[in-house]
Order: sequence, then C-alpha cells, then structure tokens
Amino acid sequence: MEKSHPLRDFTVLVVEDNPGVLEATTYLINAAFGCSVLTASSCVEALVLIDEGSRVDLILSDVVLPGKDGLTLARMARERVPDLPVVLTTGWEDEIESIVERGYVALVKPYRVDQLEAVLTELLCTPVVARTPRRTDGDDVDVALHPALETRGKKPWHASHK
Repeated sequence: MEKSHPLRDFTVLVVEDNPGVLEATTYLINAAFGCSVLTASSCVEALVLIDEGSRVDLILSDVVLPGKDGLTLARMARERVPDLPVVLTTGWEDEIESIVERGYVALVKPYRVDQLEAVLTELLCTPVVARTPRRTDGDDVDVALHPALETRGKKPWHASHK
C-alpha cells in the first residue's frame, strides 16, 4: 500500500505569467506532491484570491511578473497573512540576495523536482521548535511553530543542492 505524500493536505498558490510554465508547475505540484493548487498569472490576480478568502498555505511565484513583481506580491501577501511562506523563483543570480534579505526563500531556476519538493516540505511540514517566554511557574516551554515563522535568513535553494 502506497503511503500518502506529506504535502497532500496543503494548498499552494502558483503565480507565473508564462502559461506553459504555469500549467507544468501546477500539474507537477498536484500530481507529484498531492497539493491542491490555485493559479494566478499576476500579482493582482494572486491578491484577489487571498482577499476572497481562498486557502493559501504557501505562495510559489516567479520574480518577474507583469505589473507588480514577485517581491511586491510577497510583501503585499504577508501584509494580509503575516506568516505565509513565500518561495520566489528566479533565473537571475543577482536577485537572490534581495529575496533572502526580505525574508523569502529563493529557488533558482532551473530547479529539479526533488529541490521543489524539499523546499515545500521544509516550509510546510517541518515544525520549528522555539522557546516561549517563561511561564509563571518558572518552567520554559518548547512549542512547535509553523515553519514559516522561521524562514528569515534561510539560504537560497540553488540547482546545486541535492
């Protein structure tokens, strides 16, 4: 009996203005990982989905979009949903530092399926243990947080990662 994929319960919003890339990425995320997928071809379309109350567990967006770019989308989406994980894809090495400095994950194109799976799994399935303030009885408490709370400072995912 085949085990279900750990990403199957999540919804990914894929934002890409190239119709062929959007279709292929959507198919891959759904077929290979079992995620539900919402799609948008611009920042405006993506924000409408969020504003309408669509469930979005993670945004996977190209940096280069018509109108407002992927960095603008990421910032505006986080204004609406502060802990929302955002992965920005780019083929431009000079954009990586800017992406990471702003607290997003950079995925360098072209990327492999296993790299995309690793990024999504890390951001959506890996709990981050954090120390909470001391309770009144003096004991520290460890709690598992959503991994999106700890995305700042992560290294970009380059095609060389295995």
